Amino acid sequence: MNKTRLEFIISTIKKILNNNIHKIMMSLLLLLIFLGLSFIVYVQKNHKKVSYNESLNLQNSKSYISSSSVNDSINNEIYVDIKGEVKHPGVYRVKSDDRVTNIIRYAGGFNKSADQRSVNLSQKLNDQQVVIVNKINADANTSNSDNNLSNGDSKKINLNTSDNKQLQELDSVGEKKADKIIEYRNQHNGFRNIDELKKISGFGDKIFEKLKDYLEV
Repeated sequence: MNKTRLEFIISTIKKILNNNIHKIMMSLLLLLIFLGLSFIVYVQKNHKKVSYNESLNLQNSKSYISSSSVNDSINNEIYVDIKGEVKHPGVYRVKSDDRVTNIIRYAGGFNKSADQRSVNLSQKLNDQQVVIVNKINADANTSNSDNNLSNGDSKKINLNTSDNKQLQELDSVGEKKADKIIEYRNQHNGFRNIDELKKISGFGDKIFEKLKDYLEV
């Protein structure tokens, strides 16, 4: 009796399955499609989150680089004072890798009376440096009057104002040594005393002793 009933139940289930196989297959197919779509949506959401985080990191990185660039730009600025025969003398804020030729251009260029040989145009600028452009033949009258003085009086060369040609009037000083004096003068805001000449290469104690009576600051 029980066996017959069990067989009846199994037979009934088989009939139901056979009659509804297409519906079942469709249901399974729809379920698979639903699961597949759900998986795709989940992956896309996670991808958007990752992309958003990467975008934030990129923006933060750009902001940091921009801030660093501004700081570097500020740190690379120096102040230089240019005096003498230029059109607009004064204090200028320039880049740390600028040279004398740059600040002369910023100052409007040389005046007609400027002795362009009195400065080294290729020299690199330093913070708080003073660049002095001398006048052509600034001491011509002084030189002529000195020639009329007695032999006991001697003309002195000013280390802070003399140009290259005037410095070469000193014994043992040629064009290259005169350039060294002008370069040292520009780098150290002028000479404070004549003894500083010994700090320049090529001016030892012997040469200084020969020159000291003809120097002034």
